[in-house]
Amino acid sequence: MSMLVRARSVAHRCATALIAIAHCCAAQAAMHVVTANPDMRFTPAAITIHQGDTIAFQNAGGVHNVHADNNRFICSVNCTTNNAPSDSSWHANVQFNQLGTFGYYCDAHGDLSGGMRGTVTVIERIFVDGFDAPAGSPGG
Repeated sequence: MSMLVRARSVAHRCATALIAIAHCCAAQAAMHVVTANPDMRFTPAAITIHQGDTIAFQNAGGVHNVHADNNRFICSVNCTTNNAPSDSSWHANVQFNQLGTFGYYCDAHGDLSGGMRGTVTVIERIFVDGFDAPAGSPGG
């Protein structure tokens, strides 16, 4: 086999592996739901998710929004132009790619120190074959 053919073969295998890794990581991302409730609480108030996961914040009643402590997002009807507390049945998706613990609150019923608050803890996903398998299944 010539050097050019070998180089192309190695490049093809590397590209295929990178595509497989990217597909694997994207397929592992999950959607979680956090609800702003009429009783002035977020449910769940504390949630742990994996890096790359998304939280669908939703309003189940009352005048609410969700405002990150670090101002990364402020959402209600959307996260850009209509993010003030709203009594509509809104939902907004926020993806978390940075590791750490992030606080958030409702502008109408909380602030940086108390009231209607919640936290998101983002942990690193460990890719181990069968790690995320349901209990009772092979690898689970």
